[in-house]
Amino acid sequence: MKIQKMSKRGYVVAVSLCAVLGLGAGASVATAAGGLAPSNLASETKAAPEYPRNANGNTYGFAIDSVSPETEPDLIAGLTTDGKRGYVSKAELDVANGTAASREFKTPEDAVKWTETEGRADRSIPVYEADGKTVIGEFTVSGSDTQKANQALTESR
Repeated sequence: MKIQKMSKRGYVVAVSLCAVLGLGAGASVATAAGGLAPSNLASETKAAPEYPRNANGNTYGFAIDSVSPETEPDLIAGLTTDGKRGYVSKAELDVANGTAASREFKTPEDAVKWTETEGRADRSIPVYEADGKTVIGEFTVSGSDTQKANQALTESR
């Protein structure tokens, strides 16, 4: 099998694909939380949104409104594990779901290795009020072990 060289963006997609296949954490997990995942990676004609800013200068809003991961707000709308509405830090989410790690991947095998090691465990990150400081709960990014268990439950129904 010939492996072609991919852009760094391709590695992010590879990690996301691993998540979709139940092999690791990634964007598919965030989508289930209601608006955390990027909307349409192929959409280049839509203008980047102008998100509101809090007192600290951080943008906040729904990632679904963005035209690319680069135009997502600093604080992304999401739900706590007990259902409260708030915001997760894009930077913390990128670390938890492997997006930050994927920037360092040099081969598709690097993505698979991350998915099979660090990507297995669930990771919790804080959920904030719009100020980006007040913690109101936590959001869990499901690792591949949890994703596989959920997939098995779904298939057994």
